[in-house]
Amino acid sequence: MIVHAGNLKTPIWIYDIDRDCIFWANDSALKLWQSPSLQELKSRDFSKGASKAVTQRIKQYQEGFKQDRIYYETWQFSPNGIDTKALCVFSGYILPGGRMAMLVEATPSSDFRGSVQASSNLLASFSVSSEFISGNPAFIKAFGSQILSLQSIFSSLSDYQEIIAKIMKEHHYENDVRLETISGEHWFHLNGELVNDVTGTEHILLNLYDVDARKKVEQHLKEQASRDPLTGLLNRRGFLTALSKYIDNAQAFSLFYIDIDGFKRVNDSLGHSIGDKVLVEVAERLVEHSYQFEHIGRFGGDEFLIIMPIITNEIEPLSIARTLVRKLSRSYRNIQDTPLLVSASIGIANFPSDSINSDDLIMFADAAMYHAKVAGKNRLQQYEIGLELALRRTSDISRYLSVAIKNNELSLHYQPIIDSVSKEIVSFEALLRWSNPQLGEIRPDETIKVAESTGLIEVIEHWVLNQAMKDLTILRTAMDCDANMSINISGMHMAQTNFVENLLMIIRYNDLQPKDIAIELTEGVLLEGLERENSPVKQMTSLGVALHIDDFGTGYSSLAYLHQIPASVVKVDKAFLSSNSDVSTTLDVINTLLHKLNMKSTIEGVETKAQEIAVQALGFSYQQGYYHCRPKPLAEHLRTAKNPTI
Repeated sequence: MIVHAGNLKTPIWIYDIDRDCIFWANDSALKLWQSPSLQELKSRDFSKGASKAVTQRIKQYQEGFKQDRIYYETWQFSPNGIDTKALCVFSGYILPGGRMAMLVEATPSSDFRGSVQASSNLLASFSVSSEFISGNPAFIKAFGSQILSLQSIFSSLSDYQEIIAKIMKEHHYENDVRLETISGEHWFHLNGELVNDVTGTEHILLNLYDVDARKKVEQHLKEQASRDPLTGLLNRRGFLTALSKYIDNAQAFSLFYIDIDGFKRVNDSLGHSIGDKVLVEVAERLVEHSYQFEHIGRFGGDEFLIIMPIITNEIEPLSIARTLVRKLSRSYRNIQDTPLLVSASIGIANFPSDSINSDDLIMFADAAMYHAKVAGKNRLQQYEIGLELALRRTSDISRYLSVAIKNNELSLHYQPIIDSVSKEIVSFEALLRWSNPQLGEIRPDETIKVAESTGLIEVIEHWVLNQAMKDLTILRTAMDCDANMSINISGMHMAQTNFVENLLMIIRYNDLQPKDIAIELTEGVLLEGLERENSPVKQMTSLGVALHIDDFGTGYSSLAYLHQIPASVVKVDKAFLSSNSDVSTTLDVINTLLHKLNMKSTIEGVETKAQEIAVQALGFSYQQGYYHCRPKPLAEHLRTAKNPTI
């Protein structure tokens, strides 16, 4: 082997461990050791100037070679006082006579390519009582020559105590640790062993590998993984970790659950870039109070969570929460420096009085926040027992709604709109129904609210549109009428960029014309975007789709804007008929106004013969209500149809 290795470019030599000298070396090794000849190199005594730590480490190698171990390490050599780093492969070599020597293959750091970097092994030995004995040149260069004790090089006393205890008990320890070098705190991979020297005296031998660059990258990635990139606050993962640790410490605290009221309106009307600016400013306003908070996190979207310690004789959490509501509800400025008005709703749950479980605490704080929003927004709410029930129901509805179409749980009921004079059906209103095996019958308003909040509204209403149009053809034939189909649409769904395009596609798919469909929208939705030339409302009317104002009298009811809305029919809310007071004058004025605006009127909630006659006398010939017909599924309409063979 020695003969063939002589011509290799890689420096190779055999080190006689027992005699502290080189037994053989190839020409490349002579160059590394800056020796003129093999004879000169073999004559060198390597015990001179070698630290005890290096000697002990090589003795460890020798014991390992007897078990066929191979070591890969970076070492620093100093031939003629010139430092040279090399990546070394140490393996055993049997000398004549049977003694175990060390075969060294060394790749100098100057030969490394790409991202490979060389850093020397730092070796040091200490007594079992922590006194420094010796270190190799790389160790002395990193930590200096005035080392008092092993403890003095540790950044953390607890780390030192843990490592010493393990070495003394198990004779070995290996892990990444922070140590104090002469240039500051640095990360090393520490391999510590309890060894005996030739006299049998125990020593602690440290072998250190520089892993500072790797650890800093790891820490950076870990920090990124727990931080929200937009605001710099803790993200959901980071906050949950912090919350878990805080609960483990068993110190009382309040959990604030903050939601920004009106944020969706900002995103929808001004774009996500403006919305992001608002979120960043919200985070900045929260950070202004960071001296009072342990942790602040952005939990998702426009929701923020805060941990506030409850400390005796300090400011109460409720007082801080009130201050936050005021601060977060101050106007924000968009990119044109125009003030934006949003507010904040805050829910509060306390540890440990409300719960000692992190999931429950978050749910309780969220439930309290939800209650604050329902109560009018821009306020705070302390958790009370039972507040989470509504939130749990919403959560259950969300979970089951996502599979309601797949499980055939949705259905449509149709209620006709009657011309009370001719008794003909002029329109059918499609009404969504949902029956779930676990939840039972879910109210339509609950269904739509959850669908909007979970992003399912487009899918749900796409199903409604398609099913209603499919059934219209059947209803027309069965009822022997030319009625159209009136379908309620969420403002959120209509705001989707492809809404009108999809609507037209469904109409054509069912072999219908735009005039066969009426879209029912509330006054507020119809008023939004009227100034835009390409608004969905204007696109639909230009195509021939009829627009109906739904629940007139319960929303904006602004007569000043009514003439601007391109609706053909106004549906007067049933609240007028259920009122105990005489509203005939009001209804007469409404009908007269609508007539002058060339709009037809339909009145909802007609439940008795007397009501039919009364509202007909006021000019409301188009009527809808239980008196004429309750909402029924298609099958029931077919059973009472004029043409029952359909």
